[in-house]
Amino acid sequence: MKNNVISYPQRASRKRGLLRIIIFMVLTVCIGGFIYLFWGQTCFYRQIKKEADAIEGCLEEARAENEGLKEEIRLLQDQEYIEIQARKHLGMVRPGEIIFFIGD
Repeated sequence: MKNNVISYPQRASRKRGLLRIIIFMVLTVCIGGFIYLFWGQTCFYRQIKKEADAIEGCLEEARAENEGLKEEIRLLQDQEYIEIQARKHLGMVRPGEIIFFIGD
């Protein structure tokens, strides 16, 4: 009878050890899965944030260009501005005027 009493606690100890190992493995897999999913979402967020920042930069450039073009449209309504641009870029002159070119 003494052998049965001694062997019974050893079996319970083995079951507890095995149960602890199984719980540890399950927790490790769960924690690993959580870290994998969290890291994937973090990387995806960073990529989307980077793309959004680049698009925002392009949008600001487009807005600045749009404002410049609106100013150009406003200026093109003025006859003096058109005349200045024609003289400057096209070399146009009024009748009787003489153009002098000075070399660089």
